[in-house]
This record gives sequence, C-alpha cells and structure tokens, in this order.
Amino acid sequence: MSKLKIPYVEFYIINTCNLACSGCNRFNNYNFTGYQRWNDYADVYRQWAEQVDIGSIGILGGEPLLNPTFIDWVQGVNQLWPNKKIRIITNGFRLDRQDNLYSILQKHRNIELWVGIHNKQHKQEIVQRVQDFTQAPHTVSFNSDNPYQQYMTVTDANGVCIKIEYNWWFHQGAIVKMDEALTLHQSDVVKAHDICHMKTCHHFIRGELYKCGVVAVLPEFDQQHHLALSAEDLDLMHRYRALKITDSDSFKQQFLHNLDQPIDQCRFCPEQYHGDQIFAMQKRDLK
Repeated sequence: MSKLKIPYVEFYIINTCNLACSGCNRFNNYNFTGYQRWNDYADVYRQWAEQVDIGSIGILGGEPLLNPTFIDWVQGVNQLWPNKKIRIITNGFRLDRQDNLYSILQKHRNIELWVGIHNKQHKQEIVQRVQDFTQAPHTVSFNSDNPYQQYMTVTDANGVCIKIEYNWWFHQGAIVKMDEALTLHQSDVVKAHDICHMKTCHHFIRGELYKCGVVAVLPEFDQQHHLALSAEDLDLMHRYRALKITDSDSFKQQFLHNLDQPIDQCRFCPEQYHGDQIFAMQKRDLK
C-alpha cells in the first residue's frame, strides 16, 4: 500500500501552560496538567512515519517548551519526517530555558519558531525575548499591512527567522461556565463544524490520530475537572475513536477520507463565535 497522506498534523505534547488565556481552545488556561515523553511514543511514531506522509507539522501544547522532553520531540519528529516544514508554536516566555533550540533552528531551516503574543501589554517584552534568544544585528519585516493577518519576522545575523504573531483576540472555546460548574455547548453539529478554525488541525496525541484537539483532550480534562454533563454527553465524549497504528489498512483509509467531515462530538463546540480581546496572565507559580 502506498503511503497515506495528511496535509497537516499537530503533535500536542503537553497540557500545562504558563499563561491563562480566556477562551483557550484546548483548555490550557485551567489547571490542566500532564505531558508526553518522546521516548514513550517514539516507536509508534516510527511506525506512523513508514505509513503516513505529512505535508506540514506543528508542535504545540499547552506551552510546548514546558515539556521536559521538548528537544527530543523536535529532533525526533524531524528525523522521522525529514525536510517537512515543522512549526513550533510557543508564547515565547521560556526561550531562555532551551539551550539547544537555537542551534537546531540554525541547522534545520525547515523548523520554524512561531511566537504568539496573547496580551498587547506583552508585545515589547516578547520582541525583546526573541532578540535576546537570537544573534544581533536583527532585521524586522512584516508580511502584510492588514493588522488582522499581519505577523512580524525577526531575522538575525545568522539568518535564523522567528515569526511573531498577534494572537490577542480569541473567541470562546468548548468550555461553558455555569455558576461554579463547567460544561459544554449543545450545538448543531454541522453549524459548529462549518465555523470551526480547528477542523483541519488534526492531532497526534499519545501515538494516536484525532480529528482535532478538542475531542482529543476533553476526556483527560474531564478526569481532572469533572465536567457537568449528562450521561448521554459523557458517553458521547468517550465514544470518539482515534486512529491507532494497529488499525487495518482499510480502516485507516476510511478514517482519513472522513477526517475533514463533522463528527458527533462537534456538538460540544460553539456554533456561533463571540470574539473579544484577551489579556493573558502569567501563571507565576510555574518554575
């Protein structure tokens, strides 16, 4: 059988984040813990690499740089899918904690670092952190004059480029607060899928492939925070079937064929977006 093809896959490697952003679509603004060690899943991803050709790749969380095996993830994924564009998605606050990251970016130009600013008040600090992480002198350019599509590229003396995005506008995620309880939306599946920004952001988590980050992390979030759900919704949440490396070739083909289609669990996400500026706050207790 020829290799299966997926245009884009995100490797979600940690629930923990050092920022709390209202409306976070993977719920990392809550006290959501847990991460994955690369060596625990390296063998299964080697098998996936033999069967699946990925167009481009994201590595994220949570805050991926909080994962103590973060460098192993970057190097491991790059070895298994060489020369593919790999985008590391970070908030930039921990660049000074990763001694080997700069040399990796300098050596492997297919690996890109994208820094998201989640609070306008953090802009100057994040730009400075990026400059301190790289080598002076720097040049700065912008891809567009449109403020809603604009990102900054900081290029250093060695040609290492860091992209800085303005991500201080979020819409609501799947979590709904009701008094002191946390629950989920009850949406029309098709409407929720139609507006979804994550419907093509397929996720590898613990060696299994999921349609999106929401359906992947919801059961674990429920274990830690006990969502207020009906028995029917609890069953629906746990009923989702991720793709495993041990599944048959025919099941893999069918799964990937339907990967961009709505799933029953889309009901848990909003069918209408209400966006607002966010003011991400740092979680000061993280070391």
